[in-house]
Amino acid sequence: MRTTTTWDDLLYPGRAENFFSPPFPPFDPIANKYHPGNALWLAELSRLVYRDPPIPLPPNNSFPASATYTRHNFYVSRATDTQAMLIEFGGGSPFAVLVFRGTEHKLQDIITDLKIGKHTLGKNKVGVHEGFSEALDSVWCKIEKELDALKCPVFFTGHSLGAALATLAAARRLPQYQPKAVYTFGSPRVGNCDFVSSLGSIGTIIHRVVDDEDIVTTLPPEKLGFEHAGTLHKLTAPACSGSIFSWLDGLFRPPKLLADHAPINYVDRIRATLL
Repeated sequence: MRTTTTWDDLLYPGRAENFFSPPFPPFDPIANKYHPGNALWLAELSRLVYRDPPIPLPPNNSFPASATYTRHNFYVSRATDTQAMLIEFGGGSPFAVLVFRGTEHKLQDIITDLKIGKHTLGKNKVGVHEGFSEALDSVWCKIEKELDALKCPVFFTGHSLGAALATLAAARRLPQYQPKAVYTFGSPRVGNCDFVSSLGSIGTIIHRVVDDEDIVTTLPPEKLGFEHAGTLHKLTAPACSGSIFSWLDGLFRPPKLLADHAPINYVDRIRATLL
């Protein structure tokens, strides 16, 4: 398990070249309860989607032989910079994953994150983060058509902003459709208590994975009426070394509250639970 995190790990996860490093467990497309192996797969896909383009993988990487992808679509909104990928895996038990990209260092993403005013849906009390809702609106029509055509279990996932969009996307599929499971990594709060209540049974299949002290998961504040959806699954960061030079090393690395948000740390710490 990694004990240090670089700024590149946090700010530019798509620059990595070590996706799906072996050994990798098989994916269980039947499981809707929290499954560590599935969590590892989906955390890695949530990191992979930061690449440009996400598919194909770098030459020295490949998906585990247990599931080879058969088709993928990538969705982009120039207006909001919202990006998502729908990827299908074949084999004896086919499945699909809808994965949203998280926050990047672009003006549109910053505006999306900061636009926290609750957006009322219809005449009810359900309220969600306005920026997240508008970001999903910008790509939803194309995504929804593709989802309607699928005949296999579909998992929703994403990291950071992508996690919030995955939660909202799952909510929009109700009541006619329901994803097999939703895995969010480092998700901010998405809506108010009425939004959480409106999820009904889907709330039991939203697995909210939080890495130790990840500060993004504390936003937007509860004082503004926002609440988390789903079941919390907490990861633990490794202890840092007590070297007399550790404080100096820390000057060149992100502080722990931010480091715990890095996508690679979610992958590494989930993998550690499988050992």
